Amino acid sequence: MAIRDVVCCQELPRVASAAKSPFGRIISLGFYDGTTSGIARCSHCSNSYKYDLVAWDGDQDTRVYSLSALPQESFVALEVLLSHLKSPFLDSGDPRERTMIETAVGAELAKAEAPTLVFATRRFEQEILAARPVTIELRNKISVGGVYPPAGMWDFWRDYLSIGRPQKGPHQAY
Repeated sequence: MAIRDVVCCQELPRVASAAKSPFGRIISLGFYDGTTSGIARCSHCSNSYKYDLVAWDGDQDTRVYSLSALPQESFVALEVLLSHLKSPFLDSGDPRERTMIETAVGAELAKAEAPTLVFATRRFEQEILAARPVTIELRNKISVGGVYPPAGMWDFWRDYLSIGRPQKGPHQAY
């Protein structure tokens, strides 16, 4: 399957088949066999976003994320704050330092707008499989606050994004 170039994040709402990721700078703030949340910046227009895991397939390989616009100043503040750490801030031995950093990170992330887009990917920094806008009615289906998505949400978002089911091979059973 050929992957077409996506020059800018503004093109994502029109991505219906595999395209290169427009995100050149990604800072993961949550991780479980791959990123679950963080911030990202478009390589073309420098728009910044907060992203959160919305759903994943049974193997947790294909993931659906929501995108929420984040002020450029918040992206820069988080980048500066996190660049001074020698290890992930949750591994800090000093509970006061950890609390201070978590508070500062939370304050910047709170400046993000409500999610306006969802997209599917296997590798956030490389490829976007499909993307669609999030309507106000669909926002209540998006998990918030670092909660891992319930298993049943995969089918909903897979269908919403028209990702399709994998093809059944001769030795596979579903």
